[in-house]
Amino acid sequence: MSTSSTSLTTPVTVPAAGFTGVSKFASSLQQVLSRAVSIASLPLDSLESGLTTLQNQQTAVQGLDSAFTALQSSISALDSTVSSGLLEASVADGSIASATVASSASPGTYTLEVDNLGSSSTALSIAGSTAVSDPTSQGITSASSVTLTVGNSSTVITPTGTTLEDLANAINSEAGSQVQATIVNVGSSSSPDYRLSLSAVNLGTDAIGLADSNGNNLIQSSTQGQLASYQVDGTTVSSSTRRVTISPGLTVTLLGQSTSGQPTTVTVQDSPEALASAFSSFAQAYNSAVSAVSAQRGQNAGTLQGDSLITSLTGVLSQLVTYNSGSPNDSLANFGITVDSTGVLSVDTATFTSAAAANFEGLLTTLGGATTGGFLEAAANLLSSVEDPTTGSIKTEESSLSNEISTQQTEIANEQNTVNQLQSNLTAQISAADTAIAGLENQVTFVTGLFAQYTGATNTQANGVPTL
Repeated sequence: MSTSSTSLTTPVTVPAAGFTGVSKFASSLQQVLSRAVSIASLPLDSLESGLTTLQNQQTAVQGLDSAFTALQSSISALDSTVSSGLLEASVADGSIASATVASSASPGTYTLEVDNLGSSSTALSIAGSTAVSDPTSQGITSASSVTLTVGNSSTVITPTGTTLEDLANAINSEAGSQVQATIVNVGSSSSPDYRLSLSAVNLGTDAIGLADSNGNNLIQSSTQGQLASYQVDGTTVSSSTRRVTISPGLTVTLLGQSTSGQPTTVTVQDSPEALASAFSSFAQAYNSAVSAVSAQRGQNAGTLQGDSLITSLTGVLSQLVTYNSGSPNDSLANFGITVDSTGVLSVDTATFTSAAAANFEGLLTTLGGATTGGFLEAAANLLSSVEDPTTGSIKTEESSLSNEISTQQTEIANEQNTVNQLQSNLTAQISAADTAIAGLENQVTFVTGLFAQYTGATNTQANGVPTL
């Protein structure tokens, strides 16, 4: 889920309504200016409060989005389990073989007896004209290429250099699907003799040969391998690999040779445990979604109380847990999946496993698939109505809130500009008035002083204005 959060890029501020006055009435003029700006700023307070509410609602919707996205994912996981993970394979004697199943497998029981694990053909190179004591600087041939033969298949190998290490790397790179090349020391630690050891990838009798472009044989000794041999339900089969398919979707890896006449059993059966685990994950996601919705209802409810989205989501959750395929015998409650009086969904694993084992086909019919009917299709459609990127109710609400927040931010910015302009204009007007008053005060002071000089009258102050 992707979420976005919209917030103010700059905080709302009421500009400081002040100016530096020079008249005796500057303080009074300052109060007039501050009061005018404060009154003009009242709409900003309302807009900011509305923005905070919208942002809180956006956060709440994003929380719901997260919860319902997790619920949707749990349904997808449950659908995947139904479509590909309902079968499990077991081998009675794990030392003989292991088994895996694919969605194409079918329940069944098979006998398996391993007669021979088989082996790969191997070969060891010659020592060369001089024993190789350093495989990074010495080799067994100076030819620019060699020909590798495995059975009837030949491959021309072109190493990047003439060292034994170059040759091993080239074989693994150019013929890795046929043989595996390694470097081994057949000498002592004090007198090493490094050789090229080749082992066929597949089991079988194909001999391994190696000759350089000059026609020189580079193999000193070779050993032919054997095909693996096993019996399935009494029929003998040979294989060039120990990983074999004994039934569509059922793959067995041969691990050990059986005691003659004592086959082991390979069983493919339904696995209610896998479904029980997937349903437990669904229950956890469901309960988280219930908690997220409940937080927006009742006493101390969140910012989405009364929002139609909460009613819609409550309905979706209710439909999920009350699903019925039409037959009372196939309801989810019959498989131990229940909701208590507080709305908490729980899965009784023991009851589920027992009921599923007794009526597995009925369970599969009830579940259906995300696109083929049943509970899974109903659940997928319900959650799509909530989480669809274009039409989902949560996504639509998120988009609407985002647009409202953007609009609110624009209105706040415009209102801020209006207040700023008002303050600028009033400040200019009051400053002009203050200057005019200061001029008059200076004139009064001058005249009063002049009059006092000629009459000898005493100056007194009344409200800051010189008087006789």
